[in-house]
Amino acid sequence: MAHNISLAKLSSRCDIKYLSDDLLHQIFIRVPLRSIVACKCVSNGWLALISSPNFIKQFTSHQYSLLKSILIFVTPHELILAFSQQNQPLEIPIPSPLDMIIKGTGSICGCSNGLFLCSKNRDTCATGCYVYDPLVKECIHIPDLWARRENRYAVGFVCKPKQMVSNRYWDQRDFHVVIIETTCVERMFDIKVDIFSSKKGQWEHIFMYFLDSFTFCPHRLLSCSYSGGLYFMGKTNIFVFNPYTTGRYTIDYPLEVDSTNITSFGFLGISCGSLRIADIRQNDLRVWKLVGKNHWDLVHRIDLSTKLPQKFCANYQKSVGGFHPYDGDIVYLHSYADGVFVCNLRDEKFEVVPGYEKTNLSPFQLEISDLVLPQESRVITIN
Repeated sequence: MAHNISLAKLSSRCDIKYLSDDLLHQIFIRVPLRSIVACKCVSNGWLALISSPNFIKQFTSHQYSLLKSILIFVTPHELILAFSQQNQPLEIPIPSPLDMIIKGTGSICGCSNGLFLCSKNRDTCATGCYVYDPLVKECIHIPDLWARRENRYAVGFVCKPKQMVSNRYWDQRDFHVVIIETTCVERMFDIKVDIFSSKKGQWEHIFMYFLDSFTFCPHRLLSCSYSGGLYFMGKTNIFVFNPYTTGRYTIDYPLEVDSTNITSFGFLGISCGSLRIADIRQNDLRVWKLVGKNHWDLVHRIDLSTKLPQKFCANYQKSVGGFHPYDGDIVYLHSYADGVFVCNLRDEKFEVVPGYEKTNLSPFQLEISDLVLPQESRVITIN
């Protein structure tokens, strides 16, 4: 009986509630994000430990030691890659899956310099558009266009960076919303472009003519914002439009790629200040950097079949999910079934980001610095 009593005492002392904060800390930094959010609800002590700045910093470093990034839910089922600058501490708490940036049922149409363009129906009507500032949680509603038809629309959004004047940021944000009606079937020589300017507060309509036609992809109707321009991936090339100057031109895809494959599973984005495009065909991953106006340099090529789990490699629906903005060697891969993988193509190191299976990865990347303003700055909505 004495033996049984001693075992009972020993068993009670092994309960998790008797563990020190240091041991709990080491356990919690190894728990997936979705589970660690649930752990906050267990007790006030756990909530305080998990919410402390020191834990958040070490959790991010341990969970994402390779990528130096976090994944944020912008809608209930849509993730976005968020990055903090190199050697800069994380200044905002890690958002939980229940703390989405975008509330409601809207769809994300674009992201530029910390602002999001959203729409109630971005594909067939492009109506109910609004610009959302997650820092102050305010919306800037965009007036609907008249005579909008039920059709397919390509949507673009670009915002100039906040400008400093006497150690303060301008209150007003300078952004453009671009909507292009397209059939996504026929080649287009004449393109009607509707442009909303935040400074003018109204829509303008222009018509463009192409000597060489352009065809939009039905699943690539959202643009990539880079250096004030909007880049739309088409069926055979890339359409570039600058809403500030109304300048436009096209860029060919790299000669070695199949345009159908790259528009289905590739990615167009920015890394290290340059425009890049990636293609993944079966398990052949390639990354190019744009040099000049219409020339692509191959910077990476690797066979993933011996680097990643066989299940992921055999998945036909895997795609390139994004680039790291500060490290040109890091690429993100994604599939709905298997989640997110991070690849360091220089060192050939690969890691899985746990807890994000059965979720969609949004094509937009966000820098944490865009969401963190100095205390003396303020933001006012645009009427």
